Amino acid sequence: MAFRENLFFSKLLFGVFVLSIVWTVSNFVVPYTLPANTIPPPAPGDPGALDGSANIVDNGGVYDSFWLYPRIVYYVGDAQCHQLASRSLFLNGNQMPMDARMESIYVFANFGLLTAMFATPSTSIVQGVVNVLPKSVQAWGRRHLGPVVFAALFVFLGILPVAVDGFVQLLTPYESTNVTRILTGVPTGWVSGILVGIMITSIRQVDVETAALRARPREA
Repeated sequence: MAFRENLFFSKLLFGVFVLSIVWTVSNFVVPYTLPANTIPPPAPGDPGALDGSANIVDNGGVYDSFWLYPRIVYYVGDAQCHQLASRSLFLNGNQMPMDARMESIYVFANFGLLTAMFATPSTSIVQGVVNVLPKSVQAWGRRHLGPVVFAALFVFLGILPVAVDGFVQLLTPYESTNVTRILTGVPTGWVSGILVGIMITSIRQVDVETAALRARPREA
């Protein structure tokens, strides 16, 4: 498939990719749309201004004073992330809408979506995941593991660094650094983007193959 055909094979996937890029860029832009030190780093030993819980909006009182664009981005970030200052990055003296790991996951999810766009489409999600890898790696996986186990292993290895780092922090006094959070977010973001992209592409491929079958002349 040509570059343009790959990019627009699934208009839905292309739309998701564009929205993901807009969201990712917005996370890096909005700290600069606010006056410097509006959401500053906390003093040593103090909680951050946005410290809260994941999957719940608990800082609406802070965002309601922002103008519309940063207000929306910070609200959406709050709905997904605990926004702990100790685990977040700061730009322009302002805390980013999500913590370092989440920001890393979203950045590299874009690369995963792009990877899925240029993989050979398949109606099978398992085969679609296998298709994102080099031909030699695909051949090794089919020969030694089979496509299902191979695809599952690929996904497992992608999320493993985040899982290990997160559970070790939960169960021990260990606290990872933001560099570690960013690095562990790379494979998880990439694999997550691939999975989303492959699922969307498989829907499009079903439509293509169904249309091709319907176009065949009926046999006597």
